[in-house]
Amino acid sequence: MSGDIWKFSDQIDDVDVEMLRRDFITLREGMEYYHLNEKPMVRLAREAGAVYKIGKMVRVRRTIFEAYLRRIMMIETKETGKKDEELDGRRK
Repeated sequence: MSGDIWKFSDQIDDVDVEMLRRDFITLREGMEYYHLNEKPMVRLAREAGAVYKIGKMVRVRRTIFEAYLRRIMMIETKETGKKDEELDGRRK
């Protein structure tokens, strides 16, 4: 956990703090925390390379998964920004 968490203390609740303490989460915990259904959670975790399977036990490496979600969000934000700029250019 980084030392910058205090900057966001007004936005973090006990559930977030508990999640930050865990390195690995179950798929069920991920589904509840990230508000995803099972198929998107599994697909995104696999795309991120964050799935660890030992026998029948499956865990998701939270740090890798969240980094992947951040990358996706940044890419989509940039693409949306470009589309908005293109639309603004056409309107002028």
